[in-house]
Amino acid sequence: MKKILISSAVVALLFVGCNQTLSNSNETVTNKTVKVTGIRKASLDKDSQNLAKIEYTNQAPVPGKVKLFKTSYVTAPPMIPHSVQGFVPIKMGHNKCLECHKPSVAKAMHITAIPADHFVDNFDGDKKIHRIAGSRYNCTQCHAPQAKLDPVIENRFESIQNAKLAK
Repeated sequence: MKKILISSAVVALLFVGCNQTLSNSNETVTNKTVKVTGIRKASLDKDSQNLAKIEYTNQAPVPGKVKLFKTSYVTAPPMIPHSVQGFVPIKMGHNKCLECHKPSVAKAMHITAIPADHFVDNFDGDKKIHRIAGSRYNCTQCHAPQAKLDPVIENRFESIQNAKLAK
């Protein structure tokens, strides 16, 4: 019985002590004004309309007329080498990418075809299907349009493979 009373007293003291510490720290934080700085010149509670617009340095790329950027790593999804204006947003039953990149059409147009793994149903035992898998339907979820830009922050990413080759 003594052990239960002592344990209860210790727990009660810890609870009171922690509660006081939390309330004191909250008072300190709420009374302090913190200025967040970064690339964005607008307040963080403003809409994204305050972000800088990215514009192409020259004419928007035309499908089939632009050289592909090298991927950063072996399994990286390739970038889209043309403008996506008019192609996005991709919605259920409306994917303009499929008009050119279906394997049968892409071969005739001499452009990149959707790979075979995009026609595998990952939720049904990796069964091959005759339409693009639902998990792969939204192309821009993995693929981004490529553009030569002056980045605000330099990207110093280097793949492991490239690092090993450099040594």
